[in-house]
Amino acid sequence: MKDTKTDIRIAGIAIELQRKHIKNMHLRVKAPDARVTLSAPLRMPKALIERFVRDNEDWLRRKIAEIKARPTVEHQYVTGETIRLWGEPKVLVVKEGRRADCSFAGARVLLTVPAGSSRTQRENLLREAYRQELIAAIQEMAPAIEQRTGLFAAEWRTKQMKTRWGTCNILKRRIWINLELAKKKPICLRYIILHEIIHLAERYHNKHFYALMSYYMPEWKQVRDYLNSPFS
Repeated sequence: MKDTKTDIRIAGIAIELQRKHIKNMHLRVKAPDARVTLSAPLRMPKALIERFVRDNEDWLRRKIAEIKARPTVEHQYVTGETIRLWGEPKVLVVKEGRRADCSFAGARVLLTVPAGSSRTQRENLLREAYRQELIAAIQEMAPAIEQRTGLFAAEWRTKQMKTRWGTCNILKRRIWINLELAKKKPICLRYIILHEIIHLAERYHNKHFYALMSYYMPEWKQVRDYLNSPFS
């Protein structure tokens, strides 16, 4: 049987049920949107899944409420805002000019935009600057990880993703990396590169997969928890 994903509702809570080649169930609430995921063994009866959720309902509702109560910051991309690059805060400086451009210069992010530019235009300029940073970092990190593991991707790509830090197309050996990682510490990108490339050796998140992760990055659990925390 293959891994599957389905949307279910238990105790009035929307849950993404992921059936995998695992032995135990794992319930998570993910920031920033309080999305609930439940990983369960492939043949686990639905009745046991429902009982597991209901047994953990109090914790689940507290966690959802906690994440939803966290303040959200929506950038307007104006001078003075704090922008993060590789985990470091930088001050955004916006000025008008004929040629649209975005560059990182020490503690500042320099954004040059046409007169009357919209928030979306400024956001897109910054996103492309992040893309170039991320591409350069992948080109620097990935070869060493490939050589160490003996696993080689045919292609590395970047894109904006809402729910995943990376994905791996095993058949085409193509790996996608989330643009948001350019905002995180470099160790987070190294962890995701390793995570996705190990899928070329092991498709499923099983004992073999996690053993490989621990062999090549003993601290991967701490990095994962940091990456998925609201403070990373």
